[in-house]
Formats: sequence, structure tokens, C-alpha cells
Amino acid sequence: MEQYIIKLTELFEIRDLYLKKLKQTTYEANTERFKSEFGPAIDGILRSASETEDAKGAYESVAVDFSRRVFDKYEKRGKIAPTVMMDINFCMIYYVFPYLLKSGIAGAEDFAKILKDKWNETLHCNISYTTYEELYAGFKKKLFGFF
Repeated sequence: MEQYIIKLTELFEIRDLYLKKLKQTTYEANTERFKSEFGPAIDGILRSASETEDAKGAYESVAVDFSRRVFDKYEKRGKIAPTVMMDINFCMIYYVFPYLLKSGIAGAEDFAKILKDKWNETLHCNISYTTYEELYAGFKKKLFGFF
């Protein structure tokens, strides 16, 4: 399962690709790119955990490991710079959680809740999550070619 966690942490190294000029059209394209690049890692985590006797325990272990790896990579003197924190939280909110909720894989919603809690605890933040559809609908549409 470690290889899946390592792959998923690579998201934050290329986060600018996913966050630059984030609007409805780019979000849709970025989500498709995310699915193909990181979906297999998330699917692997979910399937590997579900094959254990204690799936929730496995989800918790993965969530702690993943959150700790991200924190250790980006922290300086016990904190993550606010701009970096904002970017990595956006990646979680806009890509990881919506993918989990839309995956349809057994246990994905349980894992999303556990991951959110461990992420907030480890990175000392307070994020939540929502579905892809709600995020997508929240983007403003252009009005007469403006905005």
C-alpha cells in the first residue's frame, strides 16, 4: 500500500498544474487528468484496505501515514507556510475528496471521513469536503464573455 501513498503525495509536487487558473472548464479537465494520474493509487488504497480484516483500521493507518508524509515534506519549524497550506488543502478539497466520494468503491466515504479528520489533526487545519458536482456547480459562469 505504501507505493499508493507515495504516488498520491506526488500530487502536491505538481499542485500548480491543478490549481493554476482554476475555473469551471479547467476544473473539469484537471479532474479527468487527476483521475487518470492519481485515481489508480486511490483505488489501490481502497481495495487493499478493504481486503484486510479491519478495513477502518487500515484506512486510519493510511490516512495517518499520508498526512504525516505531507506534513513532514512541507513543514518548516513545525508549521507549513500559509500559501503552501492553502494549495495542498485545495488539492485535497478539489481533487482527492471528490474523487473518493465519486469512486463508488466500497468504503470510500468512510475513508474520506477518516482522511479528513487525520489530515486536519496532523496538518493543524480545518478543512471539509464535498462532492465534485457541488464544487463544479459553484464555479461562476461567464457573463457575456466577461469574468
